[in-house]
Amino acid sequence: MHALCCFVHFYRWRHALETTGTSMHVLTKYREMIDMQAPDEVNWEPYPETVIRDLPAYCSSGRAIWRTRAPLLFFCVVEMYNPDRVMRQFGLKQKIPPLHSTSMKLHKIDLRGKTDKDRSAEHSAYVCLWNERASNIATDEILEEPLEFYDPYMLWYRRITRRFMSRRGAIAEALVSTISFFSVIKSFK
Repeated sequence: MHALCCFVHFYRWRHALETTGTSMHVLTKYREMIDMQAPDEVNWEPYPETVIRDLPAYCSSGRAIWRTRAPLLFFCVVEMYNPDRVMRQFGLKQKIPPLHSTSMKLHKIDLRGKTDKDRSAEHSAYVCLWNERASNIATDEILEEPLEFYDPYMLWYRRITRRFMSRRGAIAEALVSTISFFSVIKSFK
């Protein structure tokens, strides 16, 4: 009987740390599947007017300034909002966004023991920019078709973005790109 008890305990603990069947171990596979998606498998579109119309009023009440280039203010925190980075979200042609600098001073604010500080005076320049928000709306051409592979924005985006979640996805893309490159060269001969 003692040997049987020991075997049961051994068997129980032998498999206790095997969690390969749980969903957390498929994360790698999910990342690879996302990396392997072809452009025509991703449908990236802004919300259609029918969806926006059905939103509660508090969600769309600020719609006139959704594309404002203005600072967002929350007590001592100030962060510039740059809609130029997400023009496709609004159905507009995406261009390479202008360089933008965030003041490091704004990220080093220490709130400890400073309850009496007048933030409106400290951030008066940002408050003025916020008050002018309606006159600084980002606009561009309406996006009629998806951006082409060689569009200047897409070339820039691929250069500055981490495009893959897994090594296998990056390797697969490199192989496909290389084969595509050589097939284009071969077609010129």
